[in-house]
Amino acid sequence: MFRKVFIFAALLLPLIVNNPLRPGMVNNPKDPAFDCYRSFHKQLEMTGIFAKDLGITTRCVFAANTINSLGEYYCQYPPIWTGIGQYAWENLDAQIDDILKVSPEARIVCMIDLNTPYWATRRFSGDSYDFISSFACDGKWFEETERWLEDFVAYAESKYGDKIFAYVISGGCTSEWYEYKRGYSSPLKDKTFGEWLMARGKQPAESAPTLRDLHKAAFENIVYDPATERDKIDYWTFHADVIADAVLRYAAKARSVIPAGKQIGAFFGYYLVSDRHTVSFGHMGYEKVLSSKDLDFFIAPASYSSRAMGDGSGSQTLFGTAMLNGKRLFHEIDHRPHGYFMGGSAYHDSTEDIAGNLREACFAIINHADMWWFDMWEHFYDDPSLREAIGKAHEVFERFENDNSASVSEVLFLADPESMNGMNDETPFPWSLCEPFRNALGKMGMPIDCYSLSDVPVLDLSQYKVIALPATMTITKEKESLLKEYICKDDRTVIWCYAPGLSDGKSLDINRVKKWAGVQFGSPGVSVTKMGNWTAVYAKDPSEYSSEVLRKLCLEAGAHEYIEDTIPVFANERLICVHCKDGGKKTVHLRGKAKRVVDLFSGKTVAKNTSKFTLEFNSPDTKLFCIE
Repeated sequence: MFRKVFIFAALLLPLIVNNPLRPGMVNNPKDPAFDCYRSFHKQLEMTGIFAKDLGITTRCVFAANTINSLGEYYCQYPPIWTGIGQYAWENLDAQIDDILKVSPEARIVCMIDLNTPYWATRRFSGDSYDFISSFACDGKWFEETERWLEDFVAYAESKYGDKIFAYVISGGCTSEWYEYKRGYSSPLKDKTFGEWLMARGKQPAESAPTLRDLHKAAFENIVYDPATERDKIDYWTFHADVIADAVLRYAAKARSVIPAGKQIGAFFGYYLVSDRHTVSFGHMGYEKVLSSKDLDFFIAPASYSSRAMGDGSGSQTLFGTAMLNGKRLFHEIDHRPHGYFMGGSAYHDSTEDIAGNLREACFAIINHADMWWFDMWEHFYDDPSLREAIGKAHEVFERFENDNSASVSEVLFLADPESMNGMNDETPFPWSLCEPFRNALGKMGMPIDCYSLSDVPVLDLSQYKVIALPATMTITKEKESLLKEYICKDDRTVIWCYAPGLSDGKSLDINRVKKWAGVQFGSPGVSVTKMGNWTAVYAKDPSEYSSEVLRKLCLEAGAHEYIEDTIPVFANERLICVHCKDGGKKTVHLRGKAKRVVDLFSGKTVAKNTSKFTLEFNSPDTKLFCIE
């Protein structure tokens, strides 16, 4: 996959070499922004409150036919798709009509459920909710779901075309196109895997690798040897490919039947997913999905493992890569309030509810994303003070929705799906190189950007003083050229983990690690080595990279210190957000002299003609400043 993307980037490079793309800018700002409210439940009263009191009139309708992981129907209205070519359209009418009664001006985002309804689990001998990678190999299933999609759009447009402005194609586990089968195969998936191999000039084995085989790796039970375990690497690449191709097929079908000008989106691209089985989760084919011409926007939840007070949250998808491809983003804010009756909460009182939700809103606003307020099982937003805070966030969102301020981050996290597909997903180690590493970066007191390694040739890297490549175990000749030409240069600090370059795509050799890390594989602690015109930082164990250690490394590399604490900071050219668990006086250091600094949530001017200011923060607190 990386080779294909690299070749594409190399072909594109001559076109943009004189004008590389600045990080963090919306490449397609003409798309309308939308701040959305959603719930699995009817929540008609709250729909009306969000519309009338908060000004949030976009509402998601989930035309669901399937049962969730709790054994309940996703939708409180009866199923619409009742059999092959059979539909109960009155159930869609009831859902939309109820919303329009309480919010007549509602703009509707409509999710189309492409999973197996209960009746279809018998007809197709399985459930796509559990096993989307197998159903993605089933031509008959595609035929029936594409017919359902086409018929659904035709009816929805004929009756509600003036209200629906966007559609979301949804399938797989929790409608987010992933699965928990951990690599389990099926006869149909085995057959398709063989065809996939032959299409790439490879000889297929009699069957795909078994789970027992996949859960073993030649090097420390973590990294597969491409010389002897190529089948395992191929299988995970295929696993990601077939799910990504299913999303792309449905997107193309949707594009062919949805009127021009309406947007199409999907939940996808969770490289930074909280699930510890990152590879088998099924989103490692995100690069071609995020670049699809048939998809306009993507939705992804905030991190589930970084939600407590003082944590940095962040998206589970790669915001930078999506924006680089001209896509809009929804930042899904589904944070349960304190004392919530189901599933627990990261928060302990109403002040934490407010500070946490505002942190998420600020992350979205600064990163030019739309907000997806997800009142999952209802009662998330019962507290009037929390709703008041959301209303303030929405006002700021509307004020800056057409702003296109670039990123000012000097720290870059780069994802590497090719290397991830070469690791044993049954151990938690591959995951530790993704979301947990990003979480540590997110609390350094300075902003970070997240892109994919394949984005590098078309991205202006001049602002980055530190680039983290925690998961780059596989460095092919093409990657080596990319690293030398764009990354390992200009007095930049490059952070590595575990065994950079251990694999060249053909074999394993631990002696290659020193070439990139500056020290031998397994050297204890955190090593810093001057490599000519760049500096290599290495630790075998990613847990060595605490937020404090990373902060020190970044400051030594010359990154700007926004605040003298190890706490989250988000920033672009105009806005700075500071989130903290423990309050008190804190000094914010600006990148230059400002005429005026305004606290956007209070509307107060907090400083004038200064390059730094000191302010009292509550415990906890989230503040958003506009720098003029």
